[in-house]
Amino acid sequence: MPLPDRWLWLGLSVLFATVAANLAWLFHRWPGGRAWTERLESAGVLSPLLHLVRFLYCVGLPLAALTWGRDAILERAFGLWPLPLLFGVTPTVEETLAAWTQWARGVGWVVFLGGTTWGLLALSGWMDRGSGWTGIRLGPWALLREALFHETHWMFYRNGPVVALGPYWGTWAGLGIALLEAALNPWWRRALGEPGQRPLTLIRVAMAPLSSFLYLQASNLWLAVFLHWGVTWGAMAWTNWLARCPAHQICSK
Repeated sequence: MPLPDRWLWLGLSVLFATVAANLAWLFHRWPGGRAWTERLESAGVLSPLLHLVRFLYCVGLPLAALTWGRDAILERAFGLWPLPLLFGVTPTVEETLAAWTQWARGVGWVVFLGGTTWGLLALSGWMDRGSGWTGIRLGPWALLREALFHETHWMFYRNGPVVALGPYWGTWAGLGIALLEAALNPWWRRALGEPGQRPLTLIRVAMAPLSSFLYLQASNLWLAVFLHWGVTWGAMAWTNWLARCPAHQICSK
């Protein structure tokens, strides 16, 4: 019996990410490859090229699976709730009320989870700021881009397990796949050891289970992106403030 398309697309995604990350790592460590990388970076080509590749992988691949895969992605399992005012047909009063109620419940969970997570991250950063804590070097729009990339990617990894195992176990199985992929990525491992990248990397690690928990309460991709963006944006402002303040002082500005 052939595997359902959703598992083929999922396997292709994990395989591509692992092979591409490790090949890029080996290329970067090779002196000739490093020289090419520096040339592309100095020409201003490297960053846009990487963002394009990541967009095609994180967003384009799930979109392709949704378009061409035979039930590779189920819209409901993927969190593609339509906005209440953008139904394909004119909704009844009951459908409109139910949709707004679901969105209101989801927004409530976003506020609760986002506020709690930000508070814990702020406390952690405050307690650890004497150990070379550095700020996050990304702006709000870059953080929105990263939120879209990561949440779409994680939602893609939940889709197949949720269909096969149900919402609860499928959600955590999808998280396990995402964590396995990250563990096989040498760039992630290096980022955890570099002070300049550690804050955002740790926040991203924390966002993965947080996103999974939100999915269990409100399986909504759009709210997941908003939660991710809000938490990382708030954490960016806080870590940048901490980076300007010596550990023995309380900054007033």
